Amino acid sequence: MSKKIFLSYSYNDRPWVEQFAAVLEQEGVDVWFDYHDISLGEDIRDRIQEALRKSSVLVVFLSSNSVRSPYIFFELGAAVADNKRIIPIVIDEIEHGELPLPLMKYQYLKENSPEVAAKEVAKALSHNDER
Repeated sequence: MSKKIFLSYSYNDRPWVEQFAAVLEQEGVDVWFDYHDISLGEDIRDRIQEALRKSSVLVVFLSSNSVRSPYIFFELGAAVADNKRIIPIVIDEIEHGELPLPLMKYQYLKENSPEVAAKEVAKALSHNDER
């Protein structure tokens, strides 16, 4: 799989996203995960902007922690502006109406298991590569 995947999430959801990223990498997907890909002393904003530019897919994790995060909106805006594929994943009990308005037009996955979610995303990306 040649796509670089950028993970957009709330810091409070990091353990969930970390499990997701590990399974996605086991599935052969090239993942950019700030927690692993930004080294001590690096400029966080510069690295995030660079990773957003180089990615082809944004996976955005939606939870009660993230739906109002300005960072999520920044990353989402960059992905929309660059016509990247956007895959929203709802990871806790939020209602459809709580989703950020720009995400309501995308098919999203609602899944409590990071392992299952990662396998579904890998399958969707693989299926899309076959088209």
